[in-house]
Amino acid sequence: MPGRVERALPRAAVPALSGAVALALPALTGILLAACGSSAHAPSAAAAPSIPTPLATSVQTSAGTWATVAMGHLEQPLNTFWQLLFRPAGSASWSNQVQATAVATNGGLVLASPRGQGLLVGVRPTNLLTFSPLILTSGAGSPWSTGLLPEGLAARPGALAAASASDMIALVNGRDGAQVLTSTGGPSAWRTAITARALASTAAGRSCGLASLTAVADMTGTALAGGSCSRPGVVGVFAERAGGWRLLAPAPPQSLAHDRIEVLALQDDGNGLGALLGSSAGNGVSLVAAWYGDGRWSGSQPLRVSAAEQVSSFGPASGNGMFVLFAAPSGPAQLAVASSPGAAWRQLAPPPGKTATVAFGPGASVDALVVQDTVLSVWALTARASTWAHRQTVKVPIEFGSSE
Repeated sequence: MPGRVERALPRAAVPALSGAVALALPALTGILLAACGSSAHAPSAAAAPSIPTPLATSVQTSAGTWATVAMGHLEQPLNTFWQLLFRPAGSASWSNQVQATAVATNGGLVLASPRGQGLLVGVRPTNLLTFSPLILTSGAGSPWSTGLLPEGLAARPGALAAASASDMIALVNGRDGAQVLTSTGGPSAWRTAITARALASTAAGRSCGLASLTAVADMTGTALAGGSCSRPGVVGVFAERAGGWRLLAPAPPQSLAHDRIEVLALQDDGNGLGALLGSSAGNGVSLVAAWYGDGRWSGSQPLRVSAAEQVSSFGPASGNGMFVLFAAPSGPAQLAVASSPGAAWRQLAPPPGKTATVAFGPGASVDALVVQDTVLSVWALTARASTWAHRQTVKVPIEFGSSE
């Protein structure tokens, strides 16, 4: 039953565990989780931005759209369970696929798609678990294969990326701090590409003032790692080339030229590399969608999120665009989309209250996934509509207390 802790770990993915190891997992402090990396060799690390990055997001694939949201009693960490949701291409209905993880999901789920073909899911560990099970499918109706990360995935929505079913990259929190792992042999053949400590000590890391690692991506076979920089005016996206790591393009879009920048997300769907960049100040956060081409970054106009507001989700929009969902303690949620360099963020109609994330497509339509305890409500906004319409209700069976 979805949400139960007693489910067994996949045999192919997990080494033998002592029966004394319990899967009672402690938990999340809410749907916002922030990861931290090593700040060694970054003397100004305290000045680097650290913007909370929620795990709730959606991923578009050729077979359909996947999303992950936290459900249950969200104010009680032991009774919060992350769900894996799927809407097949050509369908308007969502279904819950969390049973495919075959392991308790209190720690959260991280999603990645190999160039929009299939889905890779990482299960974040909690409590006694120190590794992350992985599952991989090539599409709707296809069987799931399993794998294993030897360390636990970082609590970042961009902690996992894949160029194919065999070429993958992950950001983990290991015994030696934050590390970038890569694999060219499938979801269980991992090697350490670099640690945050080592990267911070390189010439590229010092020029950024690397404070933490925040995201990974694969750009046409090149491993990328994003980070938070304590030096103003530097975009911390590092590329592994010729056995070393170098800054991909350090100069940020003009609107962030004097700011300390954190890479919140990296996305490469085969049509080009995009990034969500953030800078923080006492009065809130400034977000810029950026795209890499011709050796430089071009960005959208800034999206200002006040200190009273909270980013609750971000992810890919139609094309190579990006969305940001944010809300204040009172008042409606706000949904903004950036689609091209130089353009302002486009504000869509405010989605319903308790929207956890949104999913774009097909076409110009958008679905809002609204969570109320164990009930998922789906609301749709079409290109010609100015208000959201209720489309579907899904009741998710969760056994509360199973993590205690």
